[in-house]
Amino acid sequence: MNAAAGYGLPACSQPTATGQDFCRAVGEFEIISAVAGSGPPPPALGNAAGAALGAGPTAPWRVGWATGRLADERTVRVMRCDGVHAVLAVRNGRLVAVDAGPFGEVRALDVLDGMSTDLFKAPQNARVVGSVEAGGRVLVLTGHEARDRHWNTDRQGPDDTVRAWDLSTGEPVGEPFAVAHGRLTTVSTARADGRTLLVGGGWDGLVRVWDPATGRDVAEPAGGHQGWVTAVATARVAGRPVSVTAGEHDHHVLVRDLLSGRPAGRPLTGHSAPVLAVATTHVDGRALVVTASEDHTARVWDLATGEQLGAPLTGHGHRVHAVTTARVDGRTLVITGGWDNTLRVWDLLTGAQLADAFTGHDQPVRGVAVTTSDARPVVVARASDGLLRTWHLTEHRHGGDTVDGPGRETASLTAATVGDRRIVATGRYDGTVELWDLARPCTTRSLPGHTDTVLAGGMATAVVDGRTLLLTAGRDGLVRIADLETRETFGAPLDCRDTEPAALATVIADGRTLVLVGTRTGTVRIWDLAARQETGPPLATGDDLGVRAVGAISVDGRTTLVTGHADRTVRIWDPADRASLGRPLRGHTRAVERVATAVVDGTPVAVTTAGYDPHPRVWDLTTCRERGEPLYGHRRRIADLAVTTLDDRTVAVTGGDDATVRAWDLHTHTRIRRALRFPYRVHSVTPVDGGALLVGFAGELALLPQADLSDAPY
Repeated sequence: MNAAAGYGLPACSQPTATGQDFCRAVGEFEIISAVAGSGPPPPALGNAAGAALGAGPTAPWRVGWATGRLADERTVRVMRCDGVHAVLAVRNGRLVAVDAGPFGEVRALDVLDGMSTDLFKAPQNARVVGSVEAGGRVLVLTGHEARDRHWNTDRQGPDDTVRAWDLSTGEPVGEPFAVAHGRLTTVSTARADGRTLLVGGGWDGLVRVWDPATGRDVAEPAGGHQGWVTAVATARVAGRPVSVTAGEHDHHVLVRDLLSGRPAGRPLTGHSAPVLAVATTHVDGRALVVTASEDHTARVWDLATGEQLGAPLTGHGHRVHAVTTARVDGRTLVITGGWDNTLRVWDLLTGAQLADAFTGHDQPVRGVAVTTSDARPVVVARASDGLLRTWHLTEHRHGGDTVDGPGRETASLTAATVGDRRIVATGRYDGTVELWDLARPCTTRSLPGHTDTVLAGGMATAVVDGRTLLLTAGRDGLVRIADLETRETFGAPLDCRDTEPAALATVIADGRTLVLVGTRTGTVRIWDLAARQETGPPLATGDDLGVRAVGAISVDGRTTLVTGHADRTVRIWDPADRASLGRPLRGHTRAVERVATAVVDGTPVAVTTAGYDPHPRVWDLTTCRERGEPLYGHRRRIADLAVTTLDDRTVAVTGGDDATVRAWDLHTHTRIRRALRFPYRVHSVTPVDGGALLVGFAGELALLPQADLSDAPY
């Protein structure tokens, strides 16, 4: 990989980057940004913008605060590329991620503004191998494996055909190049004898040099590597072009004369594990190469002498998979990306690390590049999950104290008001329960927890004798109760160990606070919370597969119970006499996992979600029929559901594995504005007093106050 002449040009053809945004709109989604949110941050945050997010103006909510263990104040954008094998290249002066679709359509995604452009149509089954600069043009190289009708490699013909395309015009350049015995994996470029030559490494362990104008070899393929060629770069040493290459199982790097294939110096030895990436640059007239390895280090070498310069660059906690170099403010920098999900920046000559690690990815970094945004250098990384993340290179990670979130994904989330304070409770998969002060995003105290996982959706609040109580259900079979004012246990837990609790809800009926526990044995147990007694025998639903969700609502003295079942049905009950109201309601294609209730236009309704069936449904609890069409929008599993109000309208809110929070007007069954998109999957949503929303994503929390919707229609 060749170094950039400045930070406007990425250093070429290593595996590359992708992303999803904490910032503006990409496609149909409204994005959230990991820089300072709307309005001043809470006093406890100072200027810790890494712990706050900013929402776009067309979203139903803005962002008040968010915890920042995974956020980084330097983040410019996060966006998702369609493919996970994109190559970074410069198109018309803009850094783009280029990838090929399943039918040969090649697209470019601008890493700074998120705009996607169709470039050209390559033959079917094309894959993007890399990008190079040749003759003043940026070329994209695509590979095309010969396959039979069973999608096996056709061993009777060429394994691979490589084609070059002008990235600006989409026109083919030169002649295709046939790779006789191995798919091309990586590519670079060099100048020799007045020609621009392409240098590629393949699965067969050979390094090939060819002229793209003719499609012919200009040198015999060179071997010497164990396994496939993992990295190729070029440089000039003593006026001669050389190739610098690494192999799948090699702990060393080979330096060879580009045209003859003969060694141009001794192998660069010193790594204790295979080398995964290389990048070359010239500093003060010297040709240097940076190597990145599975041994968690990067190293800098003088190509003329074969000597290592300085100590290894250490800091990554896992294998280093990507490397590039750039010239910034008069210094040559090395940027590395690793399987510890971070990027690090080093001074090439001194070996000093120049900034805090760039964080945010939750998958290994497979490629890096450097460009500019608003005349400032930014680094770009592609993770193995297809996310492109961009950071300002020369700024600090946090402008103030870092505010850590739960650190691990929460199983359940709820909020309550205690006196003049708003409290958030999080239940985790290890059984712990923690309280958070909503005004200041920090923990206030841990509560007595469970010996097993807190159930997803297994938290509820209730008020008994003026005391605000938190109820949590765990896989240990207990429903624990705590006083949120005193932070102490409120009596003995409700024991459901014989029936295995699976869902929890509370409702006020006839002046009593009832606790509803759905069980895996197919029953609903109902307790009077104040008396600590069951109100009668368990309600038998008849579903031996179990009750997955439970909810209830009281309107005009009549209480209605709603249950969601593993058999994909929704059922409605009169809890007083344990009687079913109508037949089971069908429509979901998966087990029903969440139930929320509300009154819409004077009618009690229930909203239900069913996990990997991504379409919530609304049911009329008076007629026991579905109300309107399903609520369309999500594309993947829905993890949580809540009902709240926005501008006196009753809305359903969902969050899911597509990393979005979406809202629907239940009066009209229409989506409200654009979705909020998060950098990680959303696992919890819960309403907060005043129209706000609390969201759990990855191991973090975000508070979303209601945005001003008065000037924009639904």
